[in-house]
Amino acid sequence: MPSKLGIHGIMPGETPGMIQQLKARGARMTTVKAVVTMGWLKEIKALDPNIQTVGRYMYGTDKSVNVEGPELYGNLKESAGKVIHSLFPRWEAHRGYVDYWEIINEQDPPGVDGHQRLAEFMMHCMDLADEEGYKLALFSYSLGVPEWEEMEAIVESGAFGKAKAGGHALSLHEYAYPMNRWFGEALPGRPVYPDRGPLACRYRWLYRDFLIPRNEVIPLFLTEVNIAKELPEVTANEWMTQMKWYDTELRKDYYVVGAHLFTLGSAGSWEEFEFGRFIPSLVNYMVTVKNEQDPEWQDAPATPPTPAPPTPTPPTPTPPTPTPPPVGKKPLEPRVIYSRHYLLLPQNATWSWIAACRRYWETFKVTIGFSADDAAYGPGLEERAVTVVNPSQWSASLQAFFDQYYPGMRYDPIEAATPQQLESLLNSRVSSGRRFG
Repeated sequence: MPSKLGIHGIMPGETPGMIQQLKARGARMTTVKAVVTMGWLKEIKALDPNIQTVGRYMYGTDKSVNVEGPELYGNLKESAGKVIHSLFPRWEAHRGYVDYWEIINEQDPPGVDGHQRLAEFMMHCMDLADEEGYKLALFSYSLGVPEWEEMEAIVESGAFGKAKAGGHALSLHEYAYPMNRWFGEALPGRPVYPDRGPLACRYRWLYRDFLIPRNEVIPLFLTEVNIAKELPEVTANEWMTQMKWYDTELRKDYYVVGAHLFTLGSAGSWEEFEFGRFIPSLVNYMVTVKNEQDPEWQDAPATPPTPAPPTPTPPTPTPPTPTPPPVGKKPLEPRVIYSRHYLLLPQNATWSWIAACRRYWETFKVTIGFSADDAAYGPGLEERAVTVVNPSQWSASLQAFFDQYYPGMRYDPIEAATPQQLESLLNSRVSSGRRFG
């Protein structure tokens, strides 16, 4: 089995040449993902028809539909229809060389209920895709998402059984620095396992605790993977050491198709994650493992591994008996009245955009996230304020959205062309002691 390291790109960049180098040395690549531009995947399939390809469009034909962050309230079947029917016309021309389609990108709806609704949305998408003969790469969760209870909820929804029956796959993102950061540590409230972590190989909680015992295993693509550090600051030796470790772990899991390294051919969009200078080292490594034998696909329930003894923890103090709310108080109101300030980043923001917020976050302790609903929700709060970074990048007016669904919140827009400009603007606020512009 070859290395499971593959490529993520907007443009072909060095990817075709890298595949040719591997072929010349008797090795191959397992998977390639394209975002925004798809036609170059035809060349990839011509070079090696066995490469499994994944595609994702950031926009559909209907610009009023946010395909990356769909509506997860109201009629979910209708919401799925808007997204899928906006994407179908864009997918049609690429049927011959795109094997799986991602739909959304890095959504983390609030709570177990939010993930249940996301699972229901995905099932409606599968129904529509099945009718037209498309295969989906589902969920596309970001690093550290979902939590164990949320995994349980999406599994219990029946989404994975349906996905297996329809031949669909799972998409997840994993970043860390170093890649083995916290590896061997537990998720909150779960046992400790030496070969799982809350960042790298987080998927093992989902597969080993749920999908394997239920015989609902579907192929897994890690559709964005890299170290969580800007690559100009990293040497080729350090980067390769971490990629070798990660690939060694992936090759232990038969259901992992591969990881799309973020990124080659970024067209200038993610220069801080371009790893083109590491290609010679990467090709050399992939050749060294071309003949190694990895586990074969299994399609029967297995007994989950016996967990290692949990790390002893001091007893938790018994919490005080809660005081019943006053008569007439709404059950959805918070336990105590407080203020919340949410810094809402665009849904395609990379690690460098998050890093740009560091001083602002350290000073004002804002919540940083990517969900417009999560940002504005909060009945009974003293203050709900949302600082929106680059609202112009959303497909519809965020201010109108907030006014319609979450009236009464403070709307604070900020536009920045680069992470560096965002950092400068936010640091200016910090220097003057102002949370808002």
